[in-house]
Amino acid sequence: MTTFTGSTALDLSRSPAITAKIFRHAHEVPGETAVSFRDRTFSWQEFGSLVRCSARDLQRRGVGRGDRVAILLTNRPEFLVLTAAAAALGAISVPINFRLTRGEVAYIIDNVSPEILFTEHGARDLAAAAVQDAQSSPVVIDCDDVDLLTVSEYPDGELGDDECFVPEAGDDYAIIHTSGTTGNPKGAVITHGGIFACSAQVANRWALSSGDGVVMLAPPLFHIGTFLACHGAIAGGATSLVIPSAGFDPAETLQTMKRFAVTAAFMVPQQWQLLCEEIERTGAEGLALTHANWGGAPASEKLLERMKVCMPSTEVKASFGQTETTGYGVGLEFEDSLRKPGSVGKPADDMAVRVVDAEMNDVAVGEVGEIVYRGVGVMSRYWRNPDATAEAFRGGWFHSGDLVRRDDEGFIYVVDRLKDMIISGGENIYCAEIENALAWHPDIAEVSIVGRPDEKWGEVPVACIVPKDPTSPPDLQSVRAYLKDRLASYKHPKDVRIVEAFPRSGIGKIQKTVLRDVVESR
Repeated sequence: MTTFTGSTALDLSRSPAITAKIFRHAHEVPGETAVSFRDRTFSWQEFGSLVRCSARDLQRRGVGRGDRVAILLTNRPEFLVLTAAAAALGAISVPINFRLTRGEVAYIIDNVSPEILFTEHGARDLAAAAVQDAQSSPVVIDCDDVDLLTVSEYPDGELGDDECFVPEAGDDYAIIHTSGTTGNPKGAVITHGGIFACSAQVANRWALSSGDGVVMLAPPLFHIGTFLACHGAIAGGATSLVIPSAGFDPAETLQTMKRFAVTAAFMVPQQWQLLCEEIERTGAEGLALTHANWGGAPASEKLLERMKVCMPSTEVKASFGQTETTGYGVGLEFEDSLRKPGSVGKPADDMAVRVVDAEMNDVAVGEVGEIVYRGVGVMSRYWRNPDATAEAFRGGWFHSGDLVRRDDEGFIYVVDRLKDMIISGGENIYCAEIENALAWHPDIAEVSIVGRPDEKWGEVPVACIVPKDPTSPPDLQSVRAYLKDRLASYKHPKDVRIVEAFPRSGIGKIQKTVLRDVVESR
């Protein structure tokens, strides 16, 4: 067995309490800004008091250790306050995607049986409908009706130091549900040790320190990438700049980054692409960004090259992982990105990985296999789903479903998702490989490859394309001609579908299940 690990080990001999970090910053740098949202700012002293007051209020409402606190909110400071307040009591926060349907939210409510569900005016109807459909009956609190951001509004005062929960590394911190693309979503249980270790690594990678650094939180906070980014800011003592949830506006985002001197940001590749287009139009003057992190979806080599050109003073870094690994498993440092184009890096600290075949045998260097994980950042289990947990941890390692290869230096290269791999005439075809090649096509703005059933070959690749010029889209002949000297002929798409835009999830991932339905229906 060949195991690849990070370079150092994080000392978790002391309690891995994220709340302790908040209270420490409140003591050491009380006047520095902890959270910024629209025209409001909260110092670490204010933020710490809000967390203590909110924890006392949750306690008064009957919340204690092990209870679940559901959070159905758009991006706003209350999200951060409630997550930390629940942790201070030993309760478990459950972020919920506000873009889900009532049935999907009802399923999550029944899965976790929360004591309380926090929502807001914009999601109140969704919350009410979901609770009506669910078997569980949490207390619903509208954050637009109750002021959770003013200490004087809490009549019971603050939770004291001696009342704060002191966690062990394996204690439950949060339940974050997967996308559910292959069935009902599964609740990945993130531990105190996992969020503590991974957030410390983020703070280190982004060079965050007390009173120094501004982390922009633009994607939804319910997503593990943004959830981890805000905890990285807490671990480092930097400012969390919370961006309201709305349609991504690259012009407004760039102006916000300049105005608030943002130094670090996590976004999905589509958002970085739009931001680069805006920089090319208006310029990067005044941009203080030092660390640009991408994840959540594959990034083409073309996009990474573009980011380096548009933001030459910014370190472009990859964070590769998933909800079940607390959003982090493999990372690529800036200095390596120049000599390892296309790689997502090496295993994170406190993470061991293997690249294996279906029988859990390690594959050779350069061969494709599934990446499996062990480490403090790996979830403890799927909530109330022992069968899925056993399947995910078969052989004693967490199975990611990601197909990768590694080079002789141990750098990891993502090939595809196991479920997206196309088997055509007995040959494995990796969608990401075709997508990466076609990303350079001069007439293609975006491309996504999906499989279509075929009587002769079993399955064949189809290219779904957003053209640069809608009046002159590329056809199948031009696509195949472009790939002639780039990929083996059996990997070439057998059909082309031109679309105006791709269906996307709440965090910007292309929904290939929807594309497959479109392709198969025509």
